[in-house]
Amino acid sequence: MAPNTSAKSKASPKSSATTATTKPGKKAKAAKATMADGADRYALYRLSVQDPEHEVSMFRRFYKDAFNRWPTTLREDFCAAFAVCVEWVQRDAEAIAVGVDLDPEPLDYGRTHYLPALSEEQQSRLTLLQQDVLQTKTKAEVIAAQNYSFFLFKKREEVLRYFKSVKRSLADEGIFVFDMMGGSAFYQADLQEARKVARRTPQAKRDNPPFRYVWHQETFNPITADALFHIHFRFPDGSALERAFTYDWRLWTLPELRELLDEAGFSETHIYWETLDKDGDPSGNYRRATDGRPDPAWLCYVVAVN
Repeated sequence: MAPNTSAKSKASPKSSATTATTKPGKKAKAAKATMADGADRYALYRLSVQDPEHEVSMFRRFYKDAFNRWPTTLREDFCAAFAVCVEWVQRDAEAIAVGVDLDPEPLDYGRTHYLPALSEEQQSRLTLLQQDVLQTKTKAEVIAAQNYSFFLFKKREEVLRYFKSVKRSLADEGIFVFDMMGGSAFYQADLQEARKVARRTPQAKRDNPPFRYVWHQETFNPITADALFHIHFRFPDGSALERAFTYDWRLWTLPELRELLDEAGFSETHIYWETLDKDGDPSGNYRRATDGRPDPAWLCYVVAVN
């Protein structure tokens, strides 16, 4: 049920008060540094749910499906540490990216950890804007709002305002891309899903130990469709970063959002549904679809064409 467990990016984490905890033990051990004490929560997040290479490949493919050519300009709304923007400018010598986020902390993290991987010339093609996405007017061929980030808008008029703003900012040949999650599993409370992660991130200043990524759906209100989610990171020594990231969202549905896209003036929308592999498991690949499987938890992309 965790978002983006099929190799999709999860950008724009909204942080909460992160708490490092350990299991009760002897007093002598309490003073010893734990795995959680030395952990980099942004690096753990990158390892757990982000795949910028996949995201950029999908954006380029969606654009070519619409206009039969490759795009060069990207605006990543709610970009957080802007890993997708970094991948975008690395992919093509003519590519230009703009990352937009209101929170200075993840932007600063990306400047420290991700920008050094780029040459000076590549850095010159990447612009970062610390501002409200509703105020952003920067134009691009592809505007992306990944990881359910605009779910923080809980009113219909707020989402419509954002969609209209995006449309005004798109190039004449432009697409707006966002991902969606849904299914009956999301209409529950006090539900957790955990999986082990043992990779390392080359951008991190330190290696991170093996850990468990935990996606925690704490509440869901069927009257308002409001839901509260957390990400926890837990380590083999019993320590943890509890509530490393928190999301207070409204769980919008595909029909609602497609109707809002129509109202905002987009010419057409397409759903790219995840296919299954030969064993019947999610493949990480997406194709245009008009019918979706009613799985307990599903993921898809929505592509709106200007």
